[in-house]
Amino acid sequence: MKSVITSIALEQDGDVSHTRRTARLIAKVGGATSRDQIRFATAVSEIARNAVQYGKDGVAEFAFDEGHSNTHLIARVQDHGNGIHALDDLLRNRHQSHRGPGLGLSGSQKLVDAFHVDTDEAGTTIDLTLNLKTDSPVQELANAAAEALVKAAHGSPIEELAEQNRALRDALAEQQFLLREMHHRTKNNLAIIQSLALLQARQSGNEETRRALNDFTGRIQAFANAHNLLHRADDVTEVDLRTHIETLAERLRRAFDQSGVTIETKSEALTVSFDTATEIGLIVNELLTNAVKHAADKAGRADEQRCVQVIASQVGSKIRLTVKDNGPGLDNAKTVLRKSRSLGWKIVEGCVRKLNGSIEVDGTDGLAVSIEFNTHTLQ
Repeated sequence: MKSVITSIALEQDGDVSHTRRTARLIAKVGGATSRDQIRFATAVSEIARNAVQYGKDGVAEFAFDEGHSNTHLIARVQDHGNGIHALDDLLRNRHQSHRGPGLGLSGSQKLVDAFHVDTDEAGTTIDLTLNLKTDSPVQELANAAAEALVKAAHGSPIEELAEQNRALRDALAEQQFLLREMHHRTKNNLAIIQSLALLQARQSGNEETRRALNDFTGRIQAFANAHNLLHRADDVTEVDLRTHIETLAERLRRAFDQSGVTIETKSEALTVSFDTATEIGLIVNELLTNAVKHAADKAGRADEQRCVQVIASQVGSKIRLTVKDNGPGLDNAKTVLRKSRSLGWKIVEGCVRKLNGSIEVDGTDGLAVSIEFNTHTLQ
């Protein structure tokens, strides 16, 4: 049984805002969570905006419908435009145009539980469905929603805005919790893989195999470090670069404790995205591991402490990351490394490409590898 609640004429931009508020309020009456209220209202308003901009005129109708297993909230948006061309491509997000009646169709489809489009040259009808967890009869829900709409019409716009802001904050808090939990579980899964690789390394009788597995576990740890930092951070979208580098360096200090090589880190207070942090983690791990392994006393300076430095700083709009040692250096360093078959160097080059960055190599006074990249150009 279907029970219609209200309908809204879609003729101007103000009607789109009204449709969004109505969708959120009705979803709230239906018992939807703050997150579900927002995703449903966002999807409906996006389709309503298309109807206003490209459909000549339209109408948005809201109704509760009693299904076989649960109750549905359905928003039907109709327009009298010329229809939507290449509908299948639009729904698969293959359409590359940034304007037109299909704008936002794929995104809106992902926000709701069911999405149906009927389009031809006489116009388009789109049904957006939100599944509700309620045992209340649909007519009772429709009456309650109608009363809430009447009350909201006489309410204060400031109070309504405050309520929407509260709902957005609740949804954001829930999203951050889920992201933090995802990073925590990913970190734990990577730790299991790392432990299995370490066990295999210890049981192997082949030195080359043990070395390869130990290098592999180091790369896993470099990747897992960003997940660990985000799991603990207040902001789950950005990684503190200074902490990230220092954590990686401390792990290698413990791993190479008997090498006699000092590892120093110098980083400005910088933050990067999670994707950027994972690439940086792999780069630092490879360069630092290689530098510690191959650092040697300079000729004539046998009493000098061997040292490797990791330096990160802001240079204009870019971040510059340098790993250098005070070893004997490397003749024709750029050519030698470019022709190298080393897996570690290939990983570095691959990560730099993903960052759209550049590499500079200097082997005249020790070996220094510097990388520059923009913080928001990850491919």
